[in-house]
Amino acid sequence: MVPELEALEARGYFSRGEIKAVVQRRQDFEYAFKRMAARREDYLRYIEYELRLEELRRARRSTRGISGKQGLAEFCIVRRVHFIYERATRKFRGDLDMWGRWLRFCQATKSSRQMSRVLTKALQLHSGCAALWTYAAAWEFESNQNAAAARALMQRGLRMCKHAPSLWHEYFRLELLYALRLRERRRVLGIAAGDDDVGKENGDGDDGADESAAAVAAVLNGAVAGVVYRSAVAAVPGSVPFRAKFLQMLAPLDFPGKAGLEDAIYDSVARDFGNAPEAWELRAARHVLALPAGAPTAARLAACRAAVGVLEQGLRAAPSPAMVAALLRFLQQQAAELDVAAGTAAAPPAGEARNVAEAAGWLRLRTQEAFEEAEADALLTEELRLQSCAFLLHHGEAHAALGAARAGCAALPQSAALWQQRLVMEAVLAADQLAEGGIDAAPAADQQQQGGSSDSDSEDEVEGLHRGGRGGALPGTAAADTRLSSAATRRRLEALALQALRAVPAADAVPLWLAAISVLAGGGCSLRGLSQLLVEAALRQSKGPVEGGLGAVAAALLAALHGSGGIEAARSLYRALLPLPPPGGDFFRALLQLEVQHAATAAAGGKAGSKAGGRAGGTAAVAAAGAPLSLRQLQDLFEAAADAYGASDVQLWLTYAEWHATAGRPEDVAAVYWKARKSLAAPEAFETAYQLRFKLAPTALA
Repeated sequence: MVPELEALEARGYFSRGEIKAVVQRRQDFEYAFKRMAARREDYLRYIEYELRLEELRRARRSTRGISGKQGLAEFCIVRRVHFIYERATRKFRGDLDMWGRWLRFCQATKSSRQMSRVLTKALQLHSGCAALWTYAAAWEFESNQNAAAARALMQRGLRMCKHAPSLWHEYFRLELLYALRLRERRRVLGIAAGDDDVGKENGDGDDGADESAAAVAAVLNGAVAGVVYRSAVAAVPGSVPFRAKFLQMLAPLDFPGKAGLEDAIYDSVARDFGNAPEAWELRAARHVLALPAGAPTAARLAACRAAVGVLEQGLRAAPSPAMVAALLRFLQQQAAELDVAAGTAAAPPAGEARNVAEAAGWLRLRTQEAFEEAEADALLTEELRLQSCAFLLHHGEAHAALGAARAGCAALPQSAALWQQRLVMEAVLAADQLAEGGIDAAPAADQQQQGGSSDSDSEDEVEGLHRGGRGGALPGTAAADTRLSSAATRRRLEALALQALRAVPAADAVPLWLAAISVLAGGGCSLRGLSQLLVEAALRQSKGPVEGGLGAVAAALLAALHGSGGIEAARSLYRALLPLPPPGGDFFRALLQLEVQHAATAAAGGKAGSKAGGRAGGTAAVAAAGAPLSLRQLQDLFEAAADAYGASDVQLWLTYAEWHATAGRPEDVAAVYWKARKSLAAPEAFETAYQLRFKLAPTALA
């Protein structure tokens, strides 16, 4: 590198001191390569350093006004980067990312000869990589303007990777672009573009000339791309998305042979895939894709009707939930596009506004009819029923959405998502009715389905009305009806939540549990039934996970009970759960947090009470809120949690140590540390967090 460095100094790019610094850095990098096991990062750091050095050289050439014929100083750093890449790829031959970096560097520095050598080596080592063949063909076609070499590379790559979809797509694109390039060249030269009248170029009109002209016209109109498509279908026969990709490539192009190619693709899809829903969906989308940009709404609506007609034909030929989903997906997509177009348009004319309203109304009506027809034909899956509820809610039909959710729960009683949707909607609609001052009354059939009794609800309301009359409020007033119907609503929500949780399998019920707790707690309902059902569920299952599962349910229910009934309500639940198989780590973390916070709050309240009104007042306040656990009882809870989840729950041990530290017992903190190290299967994370929290070495704590 001595001549290179001397040239850099002589040209004024770097000073003598800077040259020495460069030599030192390069020496350090070269020594790093001599380690026993060479590392990829060493080569990348070396390359990054040289690239920054080249950037500095270029900047100084501009700022210092260095001019003249370029020589060794101008290309020596780039040559060294190529040298480093060559050594790196020789060491890490299987690293495709390293080869890709080198290829991109060749392209960025316009190193054409080096690019050819690198591509040759890379393809020899990785002949099964379709992306490399595509890259090589694209470079030949775009940079070297060599269509023949690009085609040869594509064909060789397809022999190596015959079933690579991306390679077939790129070969199809290559032939299309080549045909378009030929058409443009002929246009510039004043030769016929290759349409039906190409034969007029040859004035003699003999058969040989006609055949030659026809062949040229076929090539210019994409016939070679059609041959590629047929070969691709033979190699990858069983995929509709694979064929749809060819249509996407054709969409932005415009040449006379485009329609013929599209017809061939659509015909092959109809022939080979018959009644497959995705094939019908692709054929239906053709009507919309054919619309020009900025087409009027009337034309778009006509195209939508035609496309829907195709999908309806497919639904009649092969009725299935997948076909229903395809029809609904198309309708909803068109409605969304119409909304976007209407939102971005600036003050459309009156006629266009009417057309937009007509199109939106038709799409909405047809979507609703599609849901109803699928319901009648028993083709609605869980996902489609949820879409039906969402569609009705989006259009403001809350009661219809609730009816759809009820029908879904009756048809699929084990669907947690449908029960969750229904429970939330029941609660929201009931709250809306109460806010409006209406009387909330569920149908008798629905009450029987929930396991409730309409007679008992009526008797409770009559008794409540009598009590209300004796208290001064007239029976039958809106206030009394609202209050009493609210009580009936709470009972129905409680019964509905219990019915849902009993119907759904335990493995799928965790989201439903969390929704039920949220709904009942937010509506002021009783949580007693949920607590009993949770104890039963914990009794039937084995030990729960550290996070999530039934432990998360128990934690949420503890928080809800604590919020509505105080610490004693929460204790009644966790004392019932403690003798059972542990529901989960979240359960223990939640109960420990509640008890520790309650103890801290009670201690703070006792001190405040002593200052304000004496010790007796502070003691009475603590007793009213529930006496805190003793230190021994809290430690027993921590030990029970550690016995159950101490092998994997790092946060539990940190909370345990934190509690001892807050109580001012450093010796117990050290004991927790050593016990955690023995119990945890992987104590490294705990040790790191412990050191950050307490800022002490383990030996110091001991």
